[in-house]
Amino acid sequence: MVKKFLAFSLLLFISMLGIVTILIISPHHIERLVNYFLGQEISVQIAENTQVSTTEVNLSSLLVKLNQPSSCTLVQLENVQAQWWYSRSLRADKAIVDYACLMQLSTSDETPKSQLNLTALLANVPNMELDIADLQVINTDSITAAAVQQLLQSQLSAKLIYQDQQLSLQANGKEGNQDLVKLNAILKNQQLTGDLTYQPQAEQQHQLNFQLALAQHILDLPTQGKLDLHWQRDDLPIRQADLTFQWQDQQGTLSLQDLEHQQQILNVPFKFEQNQLQIEQSRFYWDIDALQQPLQGVLNLTLRKPTENWLPLDIDMRLSLFSAGEAGKGNIVIYGTNGSITKEKINIPLEAHGNIKYDQSIAYVDAVFDVRGDENDLFALFKEKSTLRVNWKEPNANMNVRLPLADVVIGKYGVGGRLQAFLQGDTAQFSDIDLHLDGEANQFVAGVTSLFSLRTRDFQRNGVTLKGRDTNWWKWNFKGKATVKALKSTLKVNGKGAWQSDKVEIHQLNANIAQFHRSGMYVPKIDLGLKEIIRWDYEEKQLQGLLQAKIPEVRLDYGGHFVQPILNLAINGTDIKDVNLAGDMTAGGLGPIKLFAHYRHDELVGRIYWLEQSAKVFQPLFPHHWEWAIINGTIKGQTSFDVSSERGLQMGGHFSIRQGEIAFPDGELKGIEFALPYRYINGTVELVKNHPVQVSVKHLKSGVLVAENLRVKVQGYYPYTKKRPFTLSELKLDLLGGDVSINKFALPQQKIANVQLHNIDLSQALAMAEYTQVGLTGRVNAIFPFWLENARCIICHGKITKTEHQDVNLKLGSELIKGLKSGGLTEGILADVVSEMNLQNLTATVNLEPNGLLILSSHIMGYNPTKKHKNPITLNYNHQENVYELWDMLNYGSAFEQNLKYDFYQKLTK
Repeated sequence: MVKKFLAFSLLLFISMLGIVTILIISPHHIERLVNYFLGQEISVQIAENTQVSTTEVNLSSLLVKLNQPSSCTLVQLENVQAQWWYSRSLRADKAIVDYACLMQLSTSDETPKSQLNLTALLANVPNMELDIADLQVINTDSITAAAVQQLLQSQLSAKLIYQDQQLSLQANGKEGNQDLVKLNAILKNQQLTGDLTYQPQAEQQHQLNFQLALAQHILDLPTQGKLDLHWQRDDLPIRQADLTFQWQDQQGTLSLQDLEHQQQILNVPFKFEQNQLQIEQSRFYWDIDALQQPLQGVLNLTLRKPTENWLPLDIDMRLSLFSAGEAGKGNIVIYGTNGSITKEKINIPLEAHGNIKYDQSIAYVDAVFDVRGDENDLFALFKEKSTLRVNWKEPNANMNVRLPLADVVIGKYGVGGRLQAFLQGDTAQFSDIDLHLDGEANQFVAGVTSLFSLRTRDFQRNGVTLKGRDTNWWKWNFKGKATVKALKSTLKVNGKGAWQSDKVEIHQLNANIAQFHRSGMYVPKIDLGLKEIIRWDYEEKQLQGLLQAKIPEVRLDYGGHFVQPILNLAINGTDIKDVNLAGDMTAGGLGPIKLFAHYRHDELVGRIYWLEQSAKVFQPLFPHHWEWAIINGTIKGQTSFDVSSERGLQMGGHFSIRQGEIAFPDGELKGIEFALPYRYINGTVELVKNHPVQVSVKHLKSGVLVAENLRVKVQGYYPYTKKRPFTLSELKLDLLGGDVSINKFALPQQKIANVQLHNIDLSQALAMAEYTQVGLTGRVNAIFPFWLENARCIICHGKITKTEHQDVNLKLGSELIKGLKSGGLTEGILADVVSEMNLQNLTATVNLEPNGLLILSSHIMGYNPTKKHKNPITLNYNHQENVYELWDMLNYGSAFEQNLKYDFYQKLTK
């Protein structure tokens, strides 16, 4: 009993002594005591207003500092409560961890592994609980991963419980009311199990389950483990997948399963032996829609550890990529040995040889390059004679592209250095293409954002700060030539351009198309240039620009020509295969002629029109040898057209002339009026079938021949054929006080056309002929069967008769009478009888032979009004004369008669 009392008294004394000690000890003493056991690298700093009781300590702040290699605050705890009487716990309202300071914390290579023994460490840890309500991580600018930044900026909390040799960890991260990340982990008997969920957005899910058998030494890899990662994200190439990483002892596998298509993407077996990691026959198969065929191959990889540390590593590798297309199977091999990976840099010498095939295209690779850089910025530097060649085929195209790769750099942010491209081949529009692009690239991604990252921030290079937005470009000069299929002419080009971000631009263009002769016109050359930059935004599917074409002249086969045409052409579309064209053309005083067109599927469809303007500007369209001059009038019109390599040029439209006036050396046309609808197909002009064109001319003059009020309907084809004739119908004009009409006349002529003359005034006819030896008054009618194709006669059995109810008066001139009387008695009696006659009946037959010989046979009945008895007189009169010579004599040598005469002679030679 006494012993128990003494023992109880001693315990009470010790407790009271402890309580007194706690009450009188200061935070400074606690701080010194803790730092004594921590050593020189790490120290703590406790706030002065610390409250200490027999069951707990309340600290306003607790700082854990790193003293070496440089001084910084590693962790700052605020409003800390530590309990130890009933339970051991440490709670903090806020914990601030300095990431930059944490990166300075390292374990010395000389630290004995016994100090890092997991079992020994946990054996010294009492049952306890650690609860941090608000965990913040600062100074994280060096972390570039957006997902990690999002996680560190969230509202983090953590709770750690160690009870009966089991360590449990719960951690949460939130953005507002949305759970961002949840972690649950348990460590017991060196087995670490748990799960992690991560949901950065409502439609994205990530789930990680892990089972790890930890080694005794913390820095050693777990001896056995399995990691299962499941994700579901529509923004990734593989939207639903399971990634499994498992191992036991010295070997294991890494596999990736595409759950959406139920397909294994990756299977990587590996093993550790003698300080090296070896991967043999690692296979992958990925059916990517963008590649049009699976990405598949085999990887062999060896990583060696020459020292006890994790780095440096030596690397050997061999990667085979397989492909298939219509041209067979392809294989490209990438291999290299004696590569090195250190903490500061990576350097792996590699070679790539072989080909890749898909559809009808083949890519050939022969390259020697080094993979260099660090873990955040790897790049490939290509050496001399490295080349990529692509043979690209489509239904209407066959192109060969060669890219010299010497000194080209390809990295995370794209392609850099001197970048060239040689293009040769044929397309639907061009043949014999030979184009060279040569320029400088700066982190150029060529629109392949699935393989490269884009610079969004400024960055340092050689001590100079560069803007992120000033990257991703390739600026080049270009030069080349091709044959324009539609024109069968050579196109030569040179200029400057750039491909920056998602825009391809041509800044300068000098081009010319050599001479060509197509569809009835001859063009000596076409010079092409830019009035505004051509810009193609392939992401927005928008192509814009403004071109200008200059032509010295356009000569038409019939003799007309356009004077110095200039075409300004705006382009607006989605790409060069689908584009709208709008512009205007001037040619001397002609124009502007407006143009609107659409190019798609190798076909150009559009229309041109010009507003009403003076007809004088069309003077160059009249050949010089016609010797016709436009004096007055206006012209307007429009034309729709269709140009394709298969059908050539097709057009259709109309034009109209008002108050036209044309003069030629021995005549003129005035008051020309018509509206002409037409179609042009395969070199033939067709006037609309069911709507004949009405042409009218108020006044015609050719030499001494004057006519008025020409009206005619025109329809048919030019050039004409027997099956597709050119037809004049309902032709009528006022001539010599009467009128002339032709009901129908077709070229080429296959049947007789009747030329009808009605009520012709004979006195006007003689006045026109300036013939004074005979006087004639009265009027006649005539019908002339007219046939150009007849070999015997052009006018066959034409008839002339006098009009009804009106006599024709014939009166011989005095000189003619005197001449007749001098011939003898008979001639004198005849001259006296017919010196003047009223013709009661007049009939004549006319034939015109192809050589121009006119044969006239006439029968006349009448009387001499000067005689008292008015005895009836009957005469038969025959006459022959070459009308061509007569026309020349009468000065009818105008263009009209000359062309008619030329046509007649042409018929004679057939």
